Amino acid sequence: MNKLKKNEGEKRNLCDLFIRNIRDYDYIGFIEMQCFAILCPDTSSEQAHRMARRFTHAIIPENLMPISSVFSYPSPGIPGRQKNAQHTAAEGASPLFQMTAGANTYGGLLRELHISAAQMPPWKRIMDIVGASAGLLLLMPLFMLIAAYIKSVSPGPVLFKQKRVGFLGRPFLCFKFRTMHINASTTVHNAYFKNLTGSESPMEKLDAHDPRIIPYGRLLRKSGLDELPQLLNVLLGDMSLIGPRPCIPYEAENYQQWQLKRFEAVPGITGLWQVNGKNNTTFTAMIRFDIRYALKKNIIMDAGIFLKTIPAVISMAMERKAVKTGGMVREEA
Repeated sequence: MNKLKKNEGEKRNLCDLFIRNIRDYDYIGFIEMQCFAILCPDTSSEQAHRMARRFTHAIIPENLMPISSVFSYPSPGIPGRQKNAQHTAAEGASPLFQMTAGANTYGGLLRELHISAAQMPPWKRIMDIVGASAGLLLLMPLFMLIAAYIKSVSPGPVLFKQKRVGFLGRPFLCFKFRTMHINASTTVHNAYFKNLTGSESPMEKLDAHDPRIIPYGRLLRKSGLDELPQLLNVLLGDMSLIGPRPCIPYEAENYQQWQLKRFEAVPGITGLWQVNGKNNTTFTAMIRFDIRYALKKNIIMDAGIFLKTIPAVISMAMERKAVKTGGMVREEA
């Protein structure tokens, strides 16, 4: 958008205009240092055209008279440019935004990320150490009670350790109280997750009538008590008290490039998504909450999320209502 044959002041004003108006998960940059470009992931052609018109109308009063084009991906062919003084809309595949070969895994795409911070802010690490230490001391009796119960109803270890993807894509072992029988298959969950990433369905857990779950394991999961051992992850520095939920590697491998921005924040036990609907939101909505947090995190936001967490957990636990589906009754959370 807009040939950059203007003075430096106008270029700066134009760049500021774009930065103020793009969404958290959009990308802004240059094409061959002659044009501004905005990459709008998870956006329909109609929405992209509306955005281009909005920027065009904002710029015209400044007599910059831009030529804007909209390209959709994927689509075969490279469109020709029809010049118009106000707005040109063309659809096709722009080679500028095509992914490189072999960049479909999270490891390859993370090298393309613009990293907003090299490490966790000091104030956040201090809060994590103090909060996790206090939590472990205060909750130790509850830890022992849950551990004893799990041992009494299911043979095997009390803790479940699983590889997760953390800050900047670094893998780590995440701790949880085990709520499933040992050697439970993950095939069903894999297929369910792939379906969620491409749908507008709410992110409900596969807990209802799941034979893999131990007795009263659903209660531990609904209340979030199964995640209390992650306070150890917080002390180790792999996680934070507040941040996006750490995903499993096979989930990250299905992420689109724009969705990888969520890894620019240290994963947390609770976060912006958890206190804004969680199971009632879609996968895309979750990603947007996570990216918003990664870009705007601050001590006031963390304090607000922390204060909202317990009411949010209570609210979700009370949403256990029976829904008749095809003659069967399932629990909704």
